[in-house]
Amino acid sequence: MSFKDHFSKQAAGYAKFRPRYPQKLFDYLGSIAPGRQLAWDCGTGNGQAAIALASLFDRVIATDASDKQIANAQRQEHVAYHIAPAENSGIDSGTLDLIMVAEALQWFDLNRFYQEAQRVSKSDGVLAAWS
Repeated sequence: MSFKDHFSKQAAGYAKFRPRYPQKLFDYLGSIAPGRQLAWDCGTGNGQAAIALASLFDRVIATDASDKQIANAQRQEHVAYHIAPAENSGIDSGTLDLIMVAEALQWFDLNRFYQEAQRVSKSDGVLAAWS
């Protein structure tokens, strides 16, 4: 399965219409993660969820396969943005406390994504996804 870029044409305006999530959701995710060193916002889009995670984690890696989405993402000092597909993140193995997917799981090759998530997560890391 190859990346079908449905979002680059409207990336600049995309942020206006993305849903916002309650801080209580991120507080909960922080409470169930085994640590708060490193989180991954996979399929970050414009980064609104990554920014919320950055209030709880030392570092957040935010990836999206769309270079235009990353170019238009909100900047924050604790968030590192990278262009990468969900199935090949480039993140070091066994390093993540939390993997989060907000409104993007349907775009992934699930078998390959779950293999990647298992590779990059700590043994007791948390994978949280919602749609």
